Amino acid sequence: MNITEICALAIVGVVALLFLKDEGSVFAVLVRLGVVLVLVVGVLPQIKELISVLDAFSYADNIPKEALKILLKVFSVLSVSSVAGDICRDNGESSIAGVVEMSGKIISVALSLPVITSVVSVATSLFQSG
Repeated sequence: MNITEICALAIVGVVALLFLKDEGSVFAVLVRLGVVLVLVVGVLPQIKELISVLDAFSYADNIPKEALKILLKVFSVLSVSSVAGDICRDNGESSIAGVVEMSGKIISVALSLPVITSVVSVATSLFQSG
């Protein structure tokens, strides 16, 4: 499923939920869960492809395995904090959502510090040797 299909399905689902929201029916919950499930299943092939590429990178000699682990951790932290922020925002708690998302960004930078330090070290050594 490409991004156009994902966005179209999400918009159709939101429009359907707008009509069902007025009634406050249980059917709206089922539609919401159905849309989310279809979207997640639609993204699974890309997740599988991403994992296989990262797995292939892990066998390459010139890419540090620790950098890949950090990349996955940062992606996970950002994804979880984004979803948690959206849930907070959907329930009317935008200030908590902002703090959750900012915390995710700060933690991601902290997790990235070893990679940032390595890049700065390599850049510094290149400039000093030149």
